[in-house]
Amino acid sequence: MIARVFAIYIPAFLVGGVGLYAASRKSTPVVRRARLVKFITYFCIVNLVLLCALAGQWVLSALMAVIAALGAREIFRVLPRIGGGKLSLACAIGIAYSVIATAAVFFAWLSPPSIAIFVYLVVCTFDGFSQVAGQLLGRHQLAPRISPGKTIEGSAGGLLCAIGMALVLQPITAWSVQFSLLACCFIVAAALTGDLLASLVKRKSNIKDFSNLLPGHGGILDRFDSFLFAAAACLLAAETAHLWTAAFR
Repeated sequence: MIARVFAIYIPAFLVGGVGLYAASRKSTPVVRRARLVKFITYFCIVNLVLLCALAGQWVLSALMAVIAALGAREIFRVLPRIGGGKLSLACAIGIAYSVIATAAVFFAWLSPPSIAIFVYLVVCTFDGFSQVAGQLLGRHQLAPRISPGKTIEGSAGGLLCAIGMALVLQPITAWSVQFSLLACCFIVAAALTGDLLASLVKRKSNIKDFSNLLPGHGGILDRFDSFLFAAAACLLAAETAHLWTAAFR
């Protein structure tokens, strides 16, 4: 499985790099450098997560716990600035994050490496190629009041690439092609929802990034918001399906 995973995602990164280069040709040197730094950092992050997933559930769940804790530090740092100091809204966001982060850690703990890798790479593919497609083709904003940089064209491009990633990863999951495609669409919807919710929190807090921990990306939540939400959603879906099956067995 290790060879298959790296044989799949390395070419995807190369394609993304070519797309990034094409999208950056007319940009200023400062923008090109920023995008290159972001690309290299992303490559390192993806390698770290994949290596932890391949090392086993305990290692990945430990990494997810660290990510969740650092994300909590970021989110609770900005809560006092949300909604002009509205305590109820800040509390709701804090509780929601705590539930989502805890569920994401349990997803890493309970999921076989093949499933965790499938979910993570689908999310990464959607995130990465949404940005590239948006920079190349983006014309119509997806959610201008929440995240002005996201476009309908970018999201559509990211979805198509995520579907391609799901199809080539399908053999490692033992799922059917049809179920892999259904899972991909569910994961993409959850990832986009998590990304938009994080952007909404930043809007309410009047900040651009949650922190400056990751070069080119911002904070932990700026990079992992989509995956945290998608992982939590997948855990919820899996547990719901299990309970539903058990009820009618």
